[in-house]
Amino acid sequence: MASASLSTQRAVRRPHGIRPAVARMGGRDWGERALQQTWRSLGALFFGIGVINAFLPVMPTTVFLLLGLWAYGKGDPRMRNRLLAHPRFGPTLRLWVEKRQISRKGKLAAIAGIAGSAAVTAVMLGPRPLLWGIVGGLAVLSLYLATRAEPEAA
Repeated sequence: MASASLSTQRAVRRPHGIRPAVARMGGRDWGERALQQTWRSLGALFFGIGVINAFLPVMPTTVFLLLGLWAYGKGDPRMRNRLLAHPRFGPTLRLWVEKRQISRKGKLAAIAGIAGSAAVTAVMLGPRPLLWGIVGGLAVLSLYLATRAEPEAA
């Protein structure tokens, strides 16, 4: 009975394509647990950066919350659901996850923040080729944000 269980475990492929080592004890192999813990750690890191940025507007909050949501979706679905149900950040995150939409207010705030970052970068770097690359990348990002769908007015 135990050998049939082991052979069944060996044949299972995970979504990430890595064949796990057979667990000697317990239901899951150590590689799968380590991978889940890695995703949880990344989720916590991104979520923590997002929360800090909610109070210190140095970097965008929503981007890091979306990255945390993505990582939690792979390693801790319960935490992902908690983020989606959050009273402040949940509606914005759900709007993006479910419909790939950004509110007009969110777009304006993001593009204004990007423009401010470009201005500060221009002052700090001066007229250098690196500046044009950075400003070009920020312009492409702003264009991407501006062309995302908006939710219908309720």
